[in-house]
Amino acid sequence: MNTSIQTQSSRKTPVRSWSLCVVSVLTLLAATASSSLAGNGSESGSEIVPPQANPLGLSYAEWAARYWQWSLSFPATANPAADSATSESNQSGQVWFLPSVTGNRSVTRQMTIPAGKFLFFPVLSVYFNNADCPTNTDFTEAELLEQANGAWDFAASLTVCTIDGVEVKGLANPQQTPYRVQTDLFYVTVADHDNQIAASGTTCFPDGGTIDTVSVGAFLMVKPLPVGQHVIRIVGAAGPLANPFFVKDATYEITVTP
Repeated sequence: MNTSIQTQSSRKTPVRSWSLCVVSVLTLLAATASSSLAGNGSESGSEIVPPQANPLGLSYAEWAARYWQWSLSFPATANPAADSATSESNQSGQVWFLPSVTGNRSVTRQMTIPAGKFLFFPVLSVYFNNADCPTNTDFTEAELLEQANGAWDFAASLTVCTIDGVEVKGLANPQQTPYRVQTDLFYVTVADHDNQIAASGTTCFPDGGTIDTVSVGAFLMVKPLPVGQHVIRIVGAAGPLANPFFVKDATYEITVTP
């Protein structure tokens, strides 16, 4: 969900939006425990491109920027994260993205991808930008990153991903995970109608507008999966686990075709 969180400040704060994938904490913990027992015997995490690598010539941070440019380009009324458009929408090239989830909900999605495609997605992520009403803010890249990292360190509490029942190791501590990514400043151009930034509360932001943005989060790049059926489950939470701010859960039932 692209949910704007506004707080009191001596200056206007930029749009701050959490992209999470979660269910209830008790269900999550049970699923995590069972996944360790139900795995298919493959080495946990062997499907993941190392975060220090530059898959297909780009760093994890650069892929994170491209993810948000793709995700925020959809109109709010035809958005894969809201299940008003298919997960295959506007996918191309060697890397496909798994859309996040709008709202506090659990979703199961079916997705068909050609063989040989990498998959990139946030387990949990926040983006900050200078979109505001009635005029945009003018935070620098360093200031936006300070706010994004501050929000992550304060609120990110749980990140879990399983691939075919095998838990990806290294996500247990969102603040210390090796998959934590901080982007440089990048630019997002929103849809030419019903744009998501306006729909999320910054109502004056124009359709087709472009805004400077940064992102912090836990991201994964999955190596091409073999032809056949696969299940990826992505779970994350922000806030105290006993009473989180956001809880969301996305399960992808993926068919890889020859």
